[in-house]
Amino acid sequence: MSFFDIITDEQAEQHALDVFNDIDDKFGTIPVFYRLLATAPPLVETYWLNYNKVILEGALPAVVKELIFLAIARKLKCRYCSSAHLAICDIFEIDRTTLTSIMELSIDFQPTRTAALLEFCLVSLDNPSNITDQQYKHLYDSGINDIEIMEALYTVSFANAGIYMAKMMKVDIDNEVAQYLSQNELSIGFI
Repeated sequence: MSFFDIITDEQAEQHALDVFNDIDDKFGTIPVFYRLLATAPPLVETYWLNYNKVILEGALPAVVKELIFLAIARKLKCRYCSSAHLAICDIFEIDRTTLTSIMELSIDFQPTRTAALLEFCLVSLDNPSNITDQQYKHLYDSGINDIEIMEALYTVSFANAGIYMAKMMKVDIDNEVAQYLSQNELSIGFI
């Protein structure tokens, strides 16, 4: 249970409400994470703007960035983010073999280009200052360019920040997400 109040539409300041409307237009619901962030309206606005810029735009497809977010959430054992991003990845129709691989942190799936990028992202999370030239070379050999690498690294950073916020705010899994996962026989694999 969160320590913060879930901000309703009636309680939201106008610019937070504008963000809620935009989120609802894209997702059909407003995740509790955003309602909690609306406790400080500039935060919900900034986080949503960053989500749009970091995840939905750029050279790397949004689906790859969502896989990165899911892998980071799983590695950091964030129940909320793992659940939300597993549902999003399933909505993007990512095959179950890939999702299972990520949830087990085995990162052994096709295309190998995406698997190489996710493996690199997980390594960068553990110890970013120890990333080697050989690890970068492996990405280049896999056909990944500098722009895609930079976007992937920024996605790791963005996911890490969101995960820490979710953990610190003690965000409960949205009912809609829990129902979706249950109906589609998906599990994050940890409690």
